[in-house]
Amino acid sequence: MEKIITFGEIMLRLSTPDYATINQTHSFMVNYGGGEANVAVALAHMGHKAYFMSKLPPNQLGDGAITHLLSHNVDTRYVVRGSTTIGIYFLETGFGGRPSKVIYNRKHSAITRIQEEEFDWEEIFKDATWFHLSGITLALGDRVRKVALRACKEAKKYNVKVSFDFNYRSKLWTVEEARPVYKEFMNYVDIVFASFYDANTILEIPLDDDFTGTTLSEKRRNVFPKMIKKYSLNYIFGTDRVVYSATENSLAGYYFKLNGEELSWKLTDPIRFNIYDRIGGGDAFASGVIHGLLKNYDDPDYAVKYGLNTSVLKHTIYGDASVLSCEDIENFMAANGSAEVVR
Repeated sequence: MEKIITFGEIMLRLSTPDYATINQTHSFMVNYGGGEANVAVALAHMGHKAYFMSKLPPNQLGDGAITHLLSHNVDTRYVVRGSTTIGIYFLETGFGGRPSKVIYNRKHSAITRIQEEEFDWEEIFKDATWFHLSGITLALGDRVRKVALRACKEAKKYNVKVSFDFNYRSKLWTVEEARPVYKEFMNYVDIVFASFYDANTILEIPLDDDFTGTTLSEKRRNVFPKMIKKYSLNYIFGTDRVVYSATENSLAGYYFKLNGEELSWKLTDPIRFNIYDRIGGGDAFASGVIHGLLKNYDDPDYAVKYGLNTSVLKHTIYGDASVLSCEDIENFMAANGSAEVVR
Protein backbone atom coordinates (compact mmCIF):
# COMPACT_ATOMS: atom_id res chain seq x y z
CA MET A 1 0.00 0.00 0.00
CA GLU A 2 0.95 3.65 -0.38
CA LYS A 3 3.30 5.40 2.05
CA ILE A 4 1.43 8.24 3.75
CA ILE A 5 3.12 10.85 5.96
CA THR A 6 1.26 12.99 8.49
CA PHE A 7 2.81 15.79 10.55
CA GLY A 8 1.43 17.23 13.77
CA GLU A 9 1.20 16.95 17.52
CA ILE A 10 -0.04 13.94 19.44
CA MET A 11 -1.33 14.90 22.88
CA LEU A 12 -2.30 13.26 26.12
CA ARG A 13 -6.10 13.29 26.29
CA LEU A 14 -7.74 13.43 29.72
CA SER A 15 -11.52 13.04 29.49
CA THR A 16 -14.19 13.02 32.16
CA PRO A 17 -15.98 9.70 32.76
CA ASP A 18 -19.74 9.21 32.59
CA TYR A 19 -20.45 12.66 31.09
CA ALA A 20 -19.20 14.40 34.25
CA THR A 21 -18.18 18.05 34.12
CA ILE A 22 -14.54 18.88 34.76
CA ASN A 23 -15.26 20.70 38.00
CA GLN A 24 -17.10 17.73 39.49
CA THR A 25 -14.92 14.80 38.38
CA HIS A 26 -12.40 13.05 40.64
CA SER A 27 -10.70 11.11 37.84
CA PHE A 28 -9.93 11.25 34.14
CA MET A 29 -9.78 8.60 31.43
CA VAL A 30 -6.42 8.62 29.63
CA ASN A 31 -5.93 8.36 25.89
CA TYR A 32 -3.71 9.88 23.20
CA GLY A 33 -4.78 11.84 20.14
CA GLY A 34 -4.25 14.73 17.77
CA GLY A 35 -5.51 15.58 14.30
CA GLU A 36 -2.77 14.22 12.05
CA ALA A 37 -1.99 11.35 14.43
CA ASN A 38 -5.66 10.34 14.23
CA VAL A 39 -5.48 10.36 10.43
CA ALA A 40 -2.37 8.17 10.52
CA VAL A 41 -4.04 5.67 12.88
CA ALA A 42 -7.18 5.49 10.73
CA LEU A 43 -5.21 4.97 7.51
CA ALA A 44 -3.08 2.27 9.14
CA HIS A 45 -6.26 0.40 10.05
CA MET A 46 -7.32 0.70 6.40
CA GLY A 47 -4.14 -1.09 5.38
CA HIS A 48 -1.88 1.81 4.39
CA LYS A 49 1.73 2.35 5.42
CA ALA A 50 1.14 5.32 7.71
CA TYR A 51 4.04 7.32 9.16
CA PHE A 52 3.73 10.01 11.82
CA MET A 53 6.17 12.91 11.98
CA SER A 54 6.45 14.92 15.21
CA LYS A 55 8.48 15.63 18.35
CA LEU A 56 7.86 14.11 21.78
CA PRO A 57 9.63 14.34 25.14
CA PRO A 58 12.01 11.50 26.10
CA ASN A 59 9.98 10.49 29.15
CA GLN A 60 7.20 8.05 30.02
CA LEU A 61 4.47 10.29 28.60
CA GLY A 62 6.30 10.51 25.30
CA ASP A 63 6.86 6.75 25.43
CA GLY A 64 3.13 6.29 26.01
CA ALA A 65 2.29 8.26 22.87
CA ILE A 66 4.78 6.20 20.86
CA THR A 67 3.32 2.97 22.25
CA HIS A 68 -0.18 4.15 21.32
CA LEU A 69 0.87 4.80 17.71
CA LEU A 70 2.79 1.54 17.39
CA SER A 71 -0.17 -0.41 18.76
CA HIS A 72 -2.13 0.83 15.74
CA ASN A 73 0.66 -0.04 13.26
CA VAL A 74 1.70 3.57 12.69
CA ASP A 75 5.42 3.88 11.91
CA THR A 76 7.09 6.30 14.35
CA ARG A 77 10.61 6.44 12.90
CA TYR A 78 10.05 10.13 12.03
CA VAL A 79 9.15 11.10 15.60
CA VAL A 80 12.16 12.86 17.14
CA ARG A 81 12.63 13.13 20.90
CA GLY A 82 13.54 16.17 22.96
CA SER A 83 12.30 18.82 25.40
CA THR A 84 10.33 17.82 28.51
CA THR A 85 6.62 18.42 27.96
CA ILE A 86 3.82 16.67 26.10
CA GLY A 87 0.75 18.59 24.99
CA ILE A 88 -2.36 17.83 27.03
CA TYR A 89 -6.02 18.48 26.42
CA PHE A 90 -8.90 18.04 28.81
CA LEU A 91 -12.24 16.87 27.41
CA GLU A 92 -15.54 17.41 29.17
CA THR A 93 -17.97 15.16 27.31
CA GLY A 94 -21.34 16.80 26.71
CA PHE A 95 -24.75 15.23 27.02
CA GLY A 96 -28.15 16.30 25.66
CA GLY A 97 -28.23 20.08 25.41
CA ARG A 98 -24.88 20.51 27.17
CA PRO A 99 -22.04 20.60 24.60
CA SER A 100 -18.62 19.05 25.01
CA LYS A 101 -15.77 21.36 26.04
CA VAL A 102 -12.03 21.20 25.36
CA ILE A 103 -9.29 22.90 27.40
CA TYR A 104 -5.77 22.92 25.90
CA ASN A 105 -2.52 22.80 27.86
CA ARG A 106 0.06 22.68 25.07
CA LYS A 107 1.79 26.07 24.96
CA HIS A 108 5.35 24.84 25.63
CA SER A 109 5.06 21.25 24.43
CA ALA A 110 7.92 19.40 22.75
CA ILE A 111 6.71 20.06 19.21
CA THR A 112 7.09 23.82 19.74
CA ARG A 113 10.85 23.17 20.00
CA ILE A 114 11.02 21.27 16.71
CA GLN A 115 13.68 22.14 14.07
CA GLU A 116 14.15 21.40 10.36
CA GLU A 117 17.62 19.96 11.00
CA GLU A 118 16.16 17.11 13.04
CA PHE A 119 14.79 15.36 9.95
CA ASP A 120 16.23 13.56 6.93
CA TRP A 121 13.89 15.03 4.34
CA GLU A 122 14.95 12.83 1.46
CA GLU A 123 14.42 9.71 3.54
CA ILE A 124 10.93 10.88 4.53
CA PHE A 125 9.59 11.86 1.12
CA LYS A 126 11.55 10.06 -1.58
CA ASP A 127 9.14 7.11 -1.76
CA ALA A 128 6.02 8.72 -0.25
CA THR A 129 2.65 9.02 -1.97
CA TRP A 130 0.76 11.43 0.28
CA PHE A 131 1.41 14.11 2.92
CA HIS A 132 -1.31 15.35 5.29
CA LEU A 133 -1.29 18.44 7.49
CA SER A 134 -3.84 20.58 9.35
CA GLY A 135 -4.29 24.16 10.48
CA ILE A 136 -4.13 23.12 14.13
CA THR A 137 -0.46 22.30 13.68
CA LEU A 138 0.22 25.65 12.01
CA ALA A 139 -1.15 27.41 15.11
CA LEU A 140 1.56 25.96 17.36
CA GLY A 141 4.27 28.52 16.68
CA ASP A 142 6.94 29.74 14.27
CA ARG A 143 9.21 26.71 14.61
CA VAL A 144 6.39 24.31 13.85
CA ARG A 145 5.32 26.40 10.85
CA LYS A 146 8.88 26.41 9.47
CA VAL A 147 9.06 22.62 9.67
CA ALA A 148 5.57 22.27 8.17
CA LEU A 149 6.48 24.59 5.28
CA ARG A 150 9.70 22.67 4.64
CA ALA A 151 7.69 19.45 4.63
CA CYS A 152 5.27 20.87 2.06
CA LYS A 153 8.13 22.03 -0.15
CA GLU A 154 9.85 18.64 0.08
CA ALA A 155 6.57 16.91 -0.74
CA LYS A 156 6.24 19.01 -3.89
CA LYS A 157 9.87 18.29 -4.77
CA TYR A 158 9.14 14.56 -4.73
CA ASN A 159 5.71 14.85 -6.42
CA VAL A 160 3.85 13.82 -3.28
CA LYS A 161 0.17 14.76 -3.01
CA VAL A 162 -0.50 17.24 -0.19
CA SER A 163 -3.81 17.41 1.66
CA PHE A 164 -4.65 20.13 4.16
CA ASP A 165 -7.48 20.28 6.69
CA PHE A 166 -8.24 23.89 7.67
CA ASN A 167 -9.24 22.96 11.23
CA TYR A 168 -9.19 26.58 12.40
CA ARG A 169 -9.29 26.75 16.22
CA SER A 170 -10.10 30.14 17.77
CA LYS A 171 -8.67 28.98 21.12
CA LEU A 172 -5.23 28.69 19.51
CA TRP A 173 -5.04 31.89 17.41
CA THR A 174 -7.09 34.70 15.92
CA VAL A 175 -8.29 34.85 12.33
CA GLU A 176 -5.93 37.80 11.79
CA GLU A 177 -2.98 35.72 12.97
CA ALA A 178 -4.02 32.66 10.96
CA ARG A 179 -4.92 34.36 7.67
CA PRO A 180 -1.42 35.05 6.22
CA VAL A 181 -0.22 31.61 7.30
CA TYR A 182 -3.10 29.78 5.65
CA LYS A 183 -2.68 31.82 2.48
CA GLU A 184 1.01 30.91 2.26
CA PHE A 185 0.42 27.20 2.77
CA MET A 186 -2.38 27.05 0.21
CA ASN A 187 0.26 27.45 -2.50
CA TYR A 188 1.57 23.94 -1.73
CA VAL A 189 -1.72 22.08 -1.35
CA ASP A 190 -3.57 19.78 -3.76
CA ILE A 191 -6.61 18.70 -1.74
CA VAL A 192 -8.32 20.82 0.92
CA PHE A 193 -10.84 20.05 3.64
CA ALA A 194 -12.61 23.37 4.09
CA SER A 195 -15.87 25.18 4.80
CA PHE A 196 -17.43 28.32 3.37
CA TYR A 197 -16.15 30.15 6.47
CA ASP A 198 -12.60 29.03 5.72
CA ALA A 199 -12.78 30.28 2.14
CA ASN A 200 -14.71 33.49 2.74
CA THR A 201 -13.44 34.66 6.14
CA ILE A 202 -9.94 33.21 6.46
CA LEU A 203 -8.84 33.33 2.80
CA GLU A 204 -10.99 36.40 2.06
CA ILE A 205 -12.49 34.99 -1.12
CA PRO A 206 -15.63 37.11 -1.63
CA LEU A 207 -19.08 36.28 -2.86
CA ASP A 208 -19.92 37.81 -6.23
CA ASP A 209 -21.29 41.35 -5.99
CA ASP A 210 -24.58 40.24 -7.56
CA PHE A 211 -24.90 37.07 -5.46
CA THR A 212 -28.46 36.62 -4.15
CA GLY A 213 -28.35 33.10 -2.71
CA THR A 214 -29.16 32.45 0.92
CA THR A 215 -28.17 28.85 1.65
CA LEU A 216 -24.76 27.61 2.68
CA SER A 217 -24.69 25.30 -0.33
CA GLU A 218 -25.32 28.24 -2.69
CA LYS A 219 -22.56 30.25 -1.02
CA ARG A 220 -20.10 27.38 -1.42
CA ARG A 221 -20.97 27.04 -5.11
CA ASN A 222 -20.19 30.73 -5.57
CA VAL A 223 -16.93 30.90 -3.62
CA PHE A 224 -15.27 27.48 -3.98
CA PRO A 225 -14.65 27.67 -7.77
CA LYS A 226 -12.69 30.89 -7.19
CA MET A 227 -10.72 29.23 -4.40
CA ILE A 228 -9.93 26.23 -6.62
CA LYS A 229 -8.75 28.49 -9.46
CA LYS A 230 -6.70 30.79 -7.25
CA TYR A 231 -4.73 27.99 -5.61
CA SER A 232 -4.85 25.37 -8.41
CA LEU A 233 -6.57 22.84 -6.17
CA ASN A 234 -7.63 19.37 -7.26
CA TYR A 235 -10.54 19.12 -4.82
CA ILE A 236 -12.28 20.72 -1.87
CA PHE A 237 -14.01 18.34 0.54
CA GLY A 238 -16.05 19.00 3.66
CA THR A 239 -19.06 18.14 5.79
CA ASP A 240 -22.32 19.75 6.85
CA ARG A 241 -23.23 18.94 10.46
CA VAL A 242 -26.63 19.42 12.08
CA VAL A 243 -26.57 19.24 15.88
CA TYR A 244 -29.77 17.97 17.48
CA SER A 245 -28.06 17.43 20.83
CA ALA A 246 -24.57 16.60 22.12
CA THR A 247 -25.40 12.94 21.55
CA GLU A 248 -27.34 13.10 18.27
CA ASN A 249 -26.14 14.77 15.05
CA SER A 250 -26.43 14.35 11.31
CA LEU A 251 -23.67 14.67 8.72
CA ALA A 252 -23.59 15.15 4.96
CA GLY A 253 -20.43 15.25 2.85
CA TYR A 254 -19.54 17.41 -0.13
CA TYR A 255 -16.83 17.87 -2.73
CA PHE A 256 -16.04 20.48 -5.38
CA LYS A 257 -13.85 20.11 -8.46
CA LEU A 258 -13.24 22.16 -11.59
CA ASN A 259 -12.86 20.52 -15.00
CA GLY A 260 -11.63 23.49 -16.98
CA GLU A 261 -14.45 26.00 -16.46
CA GLU A 262 -17.04 23.35 -15.59
CA LEU A 263 -17.82 22.92 -11.90
CA SER A 264 -18.38 19.41 -10.62
CA TRP A 265 -19.81 19.11 -7.12
CA LYS A 266 -21.87 16.88 -4.88
CA LEU A 267 -23.65 17.12 -1.53
CA THR A 268 -24.59 13.71 -0.16
CA ASP A 269 -27.77 12.88 1.66
CA PRO A 270 -27.32 13.37 5.41
CA ILE A 271 -26.90 10.47 7.82
CA ARG A 272 -28.42 10.89 11.28
CA PHE A 273 -26.70 9.06 14.13
CA ASN A 274 -26.08 8.80 17.87
CA ILE A 275 -22.74 9.82 19.35
CA TYR A 276 -20.52 7.95 21.77
CA ASP A 277 -17.39 10.09 21.19
CA ARG A 278 -17.44 13.05 18.78
CA ILE A 279 -13.73 13.93 18.95
CA GLY A 280 -11.89 12.95 15.77
CA GLY A 281 -14.93 12.81 13.50
CA GLY A 282 -13.37 15.27 11.06
CA ASP A 283 -10.08 13.38 11.06
CA ALA A 284 -11.98 10.19 10.25
CA PHE A 285 -13.67 11.96 7.33
CA ALA A 286 -10.29 13.12 6.01
CA SER A 287 -8.78 9.64 6.31
CA GLY A 288 -11.76 8.09 4.54
CA VAL A 289 -11.52 10.59 1.68
CA ILE A 290 -7.77 10.00 1.32
CA HIS A 291 -8.30 6.24 1.26
CA GLY A 292 -11.16 6.59 -1.20
CA LEU A 293 -9.13 8.72 -3.61
CA LEU A 294 -6.18 6.34 -3.45
CA LYS A 295 -8.29 3.21 -3.84
CA ASN A 296 -10.62 4.38 -6.59
CA TYR A 297 -8.22 6.40 -8.70
CA ASP A 298 -9.44 9.91 -7.95
CA ASP A 299 -13.17 9.13 -7.89
CA PRO A 300 -14.55 11.94 -5.68
CA ASP A 301 -18.05 10.43 -5.50
CA TYR A 302 -16.65 7.28 -3.92
CA ALA A 303 -14.21 9.24 -1.75
CA VAL A 304 -16.83 11.55 -0.22
CA LYS A 305 -19.14 8.62 0.50
CA TYR A 306 -16.31 6.64 2.05
CA GLY A 307 -15.21 9.62 4.13
CA LEU A 308 -18.74 10.33 5.34
CA ASN A 309 -19.39 6.75 6.42
CA THR A 310 -16.00 6.52 8.12
CA SER A 311 -16.78 9.67 10.08
CA VAL A 312 -20.28 8.58 11.10
CA LEU A 313 -19.03 5.20 12.25
CA LYS A 314 -16.12 6.77 14.15
CA HIS A 315 -18.61 8.71 16.30
CA THR A 316 -19.62 5.35 17.80
CA ILE A 317 -16.06 4.57 19.00
CA TYR A 318 -14.27 5.80 22.14
CA GLY A 319 -11.06 7.73 21.62
CA ASP A 320 -9.75 10.25 19.12
CA ALA A 321 -9.08 7.97 16.16
CA SER A 322 -11.00 5.62 13.92
CA VAL A 323 -9.82 2.04 14.38
CA LEU A 324 -12.12 0.70 11.67
CA SER A 325 -11.02 -1.71 8.99
CA CYS A 326 -12.06 -1.31 5.36
CA GLU A 327 -14.38 -4.28 5.90
CA ASP A 328 -16.09 -2.49 8.81
CA ILE A 329 -16.65 0.66 6.76
CA GLU A 330 -17.73 -1.11 3.57
CA ASN A 331 -20.18 -3.33 5.48
CA PHE A 332 -21.65 -0.21 7.10
CA MET A 333 -21.98 1.44 3.69
CA ALA A 334 -23.62 -1.65 2.20
CA ALA A 335 -26.07 -1.91 5.10
CA ASN A 336 -27.01 1.79 4.83
CA GLY A 337 -26.27 2.30 8.51
CA SER A 338 -28.20 -0.70 9.79
CA ALA A 339 -27.07 -1.80 13.26
CA GLU A 340 -28.11 -5.42 12.86
CA VAL A 341 -25.81 -7.90 14.58
CA VAL A 342 -23.16 -9.22 12.18
CA ARG A 343 -23.13 -13.03 12.48
